[in-house]
Amino acid sequence: MNKKIIIIAGAVLTLGGGAGAFFLSPDLLPEFIRPNDAQSTEAKKNQPTKKVEHEVEADLDVFVVNLVGEGPARYLRTSLTLGVPSEEEKEEIKKYNGVIRHAIIMYLTDRKVEELLNPEGKSRVRAELHKSINAAVGKTLVASVYFKEFLIQ
Repeated sequence: MNKKIIIIAGAVLTLGGGAGAFFLSPDLLPEFIRPNDAQSTEAKKNQPTKKVEHEVEADLDVFVVNLVGEGPARYLRTSLTLGVPSEEEKEEIKKYNGVIRHAIIMYLTDRKVEELLNPEGKSRVRAELHKSINAAVGKTLVASVYFKEFLIQ
């Protein structure tokens, strides 16, 4: 009788401890048995916090360019939005419109289809466009470059 009580008490304590860990501190559990909200909480903890600053958007007209590559001609149709710090810089974008469009077209026409098909390639293109635009203008005018439309045919 005493052995049964000890076994039952041990089982209750083990199950109770497991349930308590599951609900009260899921970070202590192995990843494959954690509740979904605990996994997302830990993922959020590991991500660096990014300070979001207010940007003014300056939309550019649509770009249609030929892409480099073998085989039939491939085209990229894209439209961009430039993030600038203020309305004054947005007005400057209008003044530099020709220079900015030239820099974008020259950069995009040198791209291969393969590098534009995956998300990493698109991110790299965004970063390089950011550098190219600021270099063409001659100062750090653009804070961010965003794709509004991206179509390869």
